[in-house]
Amino acid sequence: MTAAPPIKTLLVGLGKMGQGYAADTKMAKYFEYATHAQVLAGHPAFDWQAMIDIDDAAVAVAKSDWDVPYSGRSIADLGALANDIELAVLATNPGSRLAMIDQLPSLKAVLVEKPLGGTLVEAEGFLAECERRNIIVQVNLWRRADRLFAQLAQGRLTELIGSVQTASCVYGNGLLNNGTHMIDFARMLFGEVEHIQLMGPSGGFVEGPLPSDRNIAFQLAFRSGPNVQFNPLRFSDFRENGLSIWGTTGRLEILNEGLVINVYGREPNRAMEGEWEIACDRPQPLVPTVGTALYFMFDNLAAALAADDPSLLVSPGRSALVTSQLVDDLLHLDGI
Repeated sequence: MTAAPPIKTLLVGLGKMGQGYAADTKMAKYFEYATHAQVLAGHPAFDWQAMIDIDDAAVAVAKSDWDVPYSGRSIADLGALANDIELAVLATNPGSRLAMIDQLPSLKAVLVEKPLGGTLVEAEGFLAECERRNIIVQVNLWRRADRLFAQLAQGRLTELIGSVQTASCVYGNGLLNNGTHMIDFARMLFGEVEHIQLMGPSGGFVEGPLPSDRNIAFQLAFRSGPNVQFNPLRFSDFRENGLSIWGTTGRLEILNEGLVINVYGREPNRAMEGEWEIACDRPQPLVPTVGTALYFMFDNLAAALAADDPSLLVSPGRSALVTSQLVDDLLHLDGI
């Protein structure tokens, strides 16, 4: 069987996720693939043809760091090359994405950053246009491409800690930003949401890279049983997007944004006869795989394109839209 030719790819947006994190020497110790540029530079399924950004300084850095045939400020500047692009990686804020795909007539797929849209209406409109044109949509909710997290979702979580009773999550830098990631991660692990409820004072606080993005406390009740509480942290104090899950036979913690993962087993209670405890002072660490999750997000997209089967996607647009709907519902409950 002849291998499919590499996918002609355009990267739009040369900020942190586009290329910037590649220069972070601390991040490099833990993340082999922290940026779209690093994946595109090394993945054989992609033919990285062009990169664009309205920031001339970012384009200048990209020209020196990546061996890509074309770099510039806009899709319009691509000329005839725009007619050949099959995949657009949109590492941009969501507002301009529809106009971008309108300029790419041969587009087969997009990989977009969250949120899918700045509003739910915008997200629905972008997804509808992609579906009208048969463009596959993969949303970079990267935890869905992480190998260990996928194993947890497929049954290993139950094997490790039994049936989930309850969980708690902390997030920061905005509901549209990391809140979206963590809601989607909870959906990945626990299934679909039955009910949402705000917690604590209305309004929360504003902090994050997206303008006016709020950080609010809330609870999601899942159809599978557990209630999961979400509480915001101020990233101006420290960073954390973490999850603590209590099961019937143990507890699992995912901390330091996925770099520290510990299981705590159930043992005879040290202070009472005939009772059990979770041995919270005896962690059993699991080896994290977050450093290659972004590579596997692209790898999964390439497989779906090769098979012409969008059902293979680990983070399809329609799933991301469910998460966007939950975020929109929470903001409306909060009076936004």
